[in-house]
Amino acid sequence: MTFTLIHDIVMYIMVGVILLATYIIIERMIFFSTILREGKDVVSFVRSHLHDKTLHGEILEVFRSHKSPQAEAICEVVEAAKENHKHEQMEYIAQSIYVDKQPKVVSRLWILDTIITLSPLMGLLGTILGIIDAFYSLSSGSVAADPAAVSRGIGTALYATGVGIFIALYAMLFFNYFNNKAEEVTNQMKLITLTLLGAR
Repeated sequence: MTFTLIHDIVMYIMVGVILLATYIIIERMIFFSTILREGKDVVSFVRSHLHDKTLHGEILEVFRSHKSPQAEAICEVVEAAKENHKHEQMEYIAQSIYVDKQPKVVSRLWILDTIITLSPLMGLLGTILGIIDAFYSLSSGSVAADPAAVSRGIGTALYATGVGIFIALYAMLFFNYFNNKAEEVTNQMKLITLTLLGAR
């Protein structure tokens, strides 16, 4: 197996990595747009029905079938409130529910984080292998009369570093964006829970 072949394999892997990053980005875009919209519905419902004596029953009726972390959290808080816990106990229960829902909110973001770290290193590996191959060809005498061929080989090898840095920047942009959206979702969960607990 030559260094050129290994360099090409690294480049194909990097193409796979950017496709994986794009899939995660599209999936998380759909996820966050859906759950943030549903979270706003939960917040507005709780605020508009805050003084209803049957608020807890209405929440369960409206949001039990919803799959967003905010709807699930509020339903679990309401179910816990039925057991007539003290206010301090309810605060701990609400916090535990919030912690339980957190992994769903940040799901798959670790893949983007890994891609951010891994891509420049893979690009550097591809470049090193390409340069090794160029110098190996030069030392073997096959391109001794054509230094331009060596320059082209090194230039081609440098593409790997450029692609690796591009992938990392691409993934980082969306990773930071999704972290901000995850914080919005958790703030919605806190707001909904605190509003409901304050009304007890």
